[in-house]
Amino acid sequence: MSFSPTLSALVALWGVLTLYVVRRRKQRARYPFPPGPKPLPLIGNLRDLPLKDEAVTYNQWAKKYGDLVYANVIGRHLLFVNSPQIAIDLFEKRSVNYSDRNELPMINDLMGWDWSFGHMPYGDRWKKHRKMFERQFRPAVAPTYWPLQRKEVHTLLRNILDSPDELIEHLRHNAASVIMNVIYGIEIAPKSDRYIDIAEQALDGMARAAAPGAFLVDIFPWLKYVPAWVPGAGFQKKAAAWKKSVLEMRDAPFEAVQSALAAGTASPCFVSHLINDLNSKENLEDQVEIIKGCAGLAYAAGAESTVSSLSSFFLSMVLHPDVQAKAQAELDSVVGPGRLPDYNDRLSLPYINAIVKEVLRWNPVAPLGLPHMVTKDDIYNGYFIPAGTTVIGNTWTILHDERNYTQPMDFMPERFLNADGTENGEVLDPATAAFGYGRRICPGRFMADATIWVSVACILTVFNIRPGKDKNGEPVNVEAEFQSGMICHPKPFSYEIYPRSEAAKAIIKETAILS
Repeated sequence: MSFSPTLSALVALWGVLTLYVVRRRKQRARYPFPPGPKPLPLIGNLRDLPLKDEAVTYNQWAKKYGDLVYANVIGRHLLFVNSPQIAIDLFEKRSVNYSDRNELPMINDLMGWDWSFGHMPYGDRWKKHRKMFERQFRPAVAPTYWPLQRKEVHTLLRNILDSPDELIEHLRHNAASVIMNVIYGIEIAPKSDRYIDIAEQALDGMARAAAPGAFLVDIFPWLKYVPAWVPGAGFQKKAAAWKKSVLEMRDAPFEAVQSALAAGTASPCFVSHLINDLNSKENLEDQVEIIKGCAGLAYAAGAESTVSSLSSFFLSMVLHPDVQAKAQAELDSVVGPGRLPDYNDRLSLPYINAIVKEVLRWNPVAPLGLPHMVTKDDIYNGYFIPAGTTVIGNTWTILHDERNYTQPMDFMPERFLNADGTENGEVLDPATAAFGYGRRICPGRFMADATIWVSVACILTVFNIRPGKDKNGEPVNVEAEFQSGMICHPKPFSYEIYPRSEAAKAIIKETAILS
């Protein structure tokens, strides 16, 4: 008996698939999944996923089940990494297998974020974007942005002095101004800036869509083909509205730089430098698209995260006047009267450095980071981790673990210092988790760190930060409360900001002349 070539190929394919399934079942029987909440039939742990206060829920899972927690949502595997050592083992030592991204139908396909290398699958396209971005933001290059960052924080001081009740608006303007200047050489408008408004709409959509289980299309990718007019397909209308903002956020400032370059009026910036460096006609269009994507991601990643960190800093100062007093005493001793601190003062200000670390630890900007994906089946510590598993670095839990930090819920910069005030290198540096993991770690972290540091140092030099007062003139009771979402901000809180002295007020006003 003879078989046709097609039938023979099908038989061979069936045999290979059967062998694969048998081997995988044997492997799963030998190596169990990590512990986790008990799943229900069919839907697995779908009902266990929190719709709010995600960090709290996943921290409770870590305490109950351990450093590696497994969940299954309608057949999709989730893995939560709850310790820095396991994060190193998986994301760094096994980075080739743990650097991919899951398919993101809502964010990438429907909302148009597929150009962002933060969401790209691990591969050559991602590597090209990452290499170009890192070349402009590596540690050796970061100091070239210091003059601009210093100039913008001086503007922030003047804005706070003029209208302290609009603090969050000032922080947003400051963060956007730094990024837009560095990336596009664009000076944004003092109020109602078009670029800021577009970006906030785009980032709001991404924050809503990034929560695990937020949209069923991420669980059932075929839903992305369902027309918007079908009952229950409201996610299509939301995605279409967000996509418009996403693409405009990416394209509008980039086109402005291109026009300025053509007219000979472009300011030196990330985009102009890279475009001017294009020395080959080969794949020119592809190179321009990479530059555009890198520039768009820089704004998307940098603006909201800076606002989150500095908002948390102000909240921490409202809650901890003792920390504020110690920081101001150090600044007065090292910097002295008559000027603002600068980057060359940093090594002499260990307590300010400790405050910056504690801000990153106390309320990490991205409590769950951006999830990684396992490319191939893996075995770790006797547990089976199947290909396609979504792996979440549980940053909030790692940075609030009693094994890593004493009294982790408290804001205590002293934890990073020895008794003599020098840096304590034995305490886990929050940067090991706060900026992501492995090959997917935030490439703009050095610039972000510099912005936060100079902001904290300058603000504490000239301002006192206190709880707000009620109608009777009594201090309002303020508590540390935070919003849910991919980017975590403090909930609105009552505060009062005023200059430390007439001399401090004069220093702030002098920055307008120096700038």
